[in-house]
Amino acid sequence: MPVVGKSGTIKKPVVIFDEGAPNPYANFITELAEEDGIVRVGFATLTKSGDGQLIAMTVVRLHLKKEAAWELCRGLRRMEDLVKRQKR
Repeated sequence: MPVVGKSGTIKKPVVIFDEGAPNPYANFITELAEEDGIVRVGFATLTKSGDGQLIAMTVVRLHLKKEAAWELCRGLRRMEDLVKRQKR
């Protein structure tokens, strides 16, 4: 069942529908580039082929406006700071 939330501002609300997209696991970043204010980030996960060869499978590519990418960075910093405070 979809989860519905709200974001944005009072003057420009945004209704968010979450229908439970899968949560891919990523081991590392395969691409990180910026062009014309759009940041591209690619993530991959390591897996093994039938022959035992390690291979990387791209699991998600994000194309974000630079402002959204910076907001992601700030959010990660807040999470990191919270974890540090909880460990004290």
